[in-house]
Amino acid sequence: MAFALSKTDVEKMNRVLQELLAQSEAVGCVVCDYSGYVLAQQGVDSQDPLLISALGAGVFSASRELAKLLGEDKFSAVFHQGERKSIFICAVNLDVLLVVIFTNEASVGLVKLYSGPATSTMRQILDEVQRRAATMEVPEHTFVLNLKDDVFGTGR
Repeated sequence: MAFALSKTDVEKMNRVLQELLAQSEAVGCVVCDYSGYVLAQQGVDSQDPLLISALGAGVFSASRELAKLLGEDKFSAVFHQGERKSIFICAVNLDVLLVVIFTNEASVGLVKLYSGPATSTMRQILDEVQRRAATMEVPEHTFVLNLKDDVFGTGR
């Protein structure tokens, strides 16, 4: 699904992420769609948020397939623990993920605890974006290529 986010929408999402970072003691978070496109980010300046979101989306998609193999409808979250940093990925809705990066000084329990309300608020923001998109009228544009013209400037 494509999202038409306004500047206000992104600001709201960033406030939610800032609050999540403060409460959970995480070091960074990214909101992305299932293809890895970044919708909002906070605290991941030293890492590549696009790469984090793309790989996180891939990991989450793989976990969904694992869930099916195990007879589950879905897994709602994925957690990877490292020696210095860990990552928690959870579904915001059917199209969007929240990726939270935290160090070993932060508690996975705090990250999970505060990710719940953050995803709920994020879901409300995205629901409003979808409602707004459904009511917008998009003018139909037609593109016609006149083959008699020299489109590429080859001089023929």
